[in-house]
Amino acid sequence: MRILQTHKSRIPDAPATGSSINQVDWDLLWERFGTAVVTITIWLIAGLSTPRFANVDNFVSVLRQSAFVGVSAVGMTFAIIAGTFDLSVGSTQALCAWGAVSVAKVAGVFPAFVTAVALGGVIGLCNGSLVALVRIPAFIATLGTMFLVNGLTYILTNGQTARFSGKPFVWWGNAQVMSLPVPFVVFLGCALLGAAILHRTSFGRFIYAIGCSREAANVAGVPVAKTTILVFIVVGLFTGLGAALLGARLYSAGPGLEPGFELNVIATVVLGGTRLAGGRGSMLGTVAAAILFATLANVLNLSHVDAFVQRVVVGFVLLLALSVEGVRQRLAEYWSKRAARIPQSSQPL
Repeated sequence: MRILQTHKSRIPDAPATGSSINQVDWDLLWERFGTAVVTITIWLIAGLSTPRFANVDNFVSVLRQSAFVGVSAVGMTFAIIAGTFDLSVGSTQALCAWGAVSVAKVAGVFPAFVTAVALGGVIGLCNGSLVALVRIPAFIATLGTMFLVNGLTYILTNGQTARFSGKPFVWWGNAQVMSLPVPFVVFLGCALLGAAILHRTSFGRFIYAIGCSREAANVAGVPVAKTTILVFIVVGLFTGLGAALLGARLYSAGPGLEPGFELNVIATVVLGGTRLAGGRGSMLGTVAAAILFATLANVLNLSHVDAFVQRVVVGFVLLLALSVEGVRQRLAEYWSKRAARIPQSSQPL
């Protein structure tokens, strides 16, 4: 505790910033609002070029679709800010969704959601323990967990899909509240909760500190191992919740529910402005990026673009968006060096 108090000033209350004022301003603007601006721009273009896009039902569909990746992306934002990630969320989603649908058939809605969230939390605990205590790199640990959970799901389900269409359960995936789809409302609630944790609690400050520098955080007295385990548990909890919503939406769940889901989640978080290196991130950006991906898929479907071409387009947009980070850093370095030279050359004679 003395070490933590002595080095308290080293633990950031917010994401680390650059050295120049202009750089800080542009960093924060892009991190918090850049993806949102791009999303709104695409809405305007799609509304003018694709008449079927600009109607309430289609807009509701976009928001609903964004929620299933988005809820899990809220948890992944914690992990990537801390400088790590979880490749097992796709397998975790399939197992949790199957558990939710299976339990809903015999016990009702509340036990179904509790089961899904609990399963996700247990898998997150296993991942966090492997990374923090056994010290296996996150890539290896979560890759192994991905295969393990995937195989376990096939064993438990015998390769069969669980189905249930009870109204109280499917309401969570298909109903609307104040004209907004229920999954999207849950998504927004999760994002607000995540933002509050990151910016208003010591746990959130610890996450930013670890993402900025694990060694410095350890010296400052941050409980690095405990925080890392909790981060992976958070990823599992949110993934379990999103899986239950998806099961309610589809009336069913089984192994291989959404191939490549883990990459979609990670891409959403990074596209939203969270740095893969850790230490910086925005929950608003994650929400905007989830909506952006759903919007792109929706516009391409309305335009009758071939499914394989859609993957090419989404990949190109993702590369273009992620390249902004590198370009922005180079420009920031250029202007920082130039600002450092100006006072020397402009001194009075």
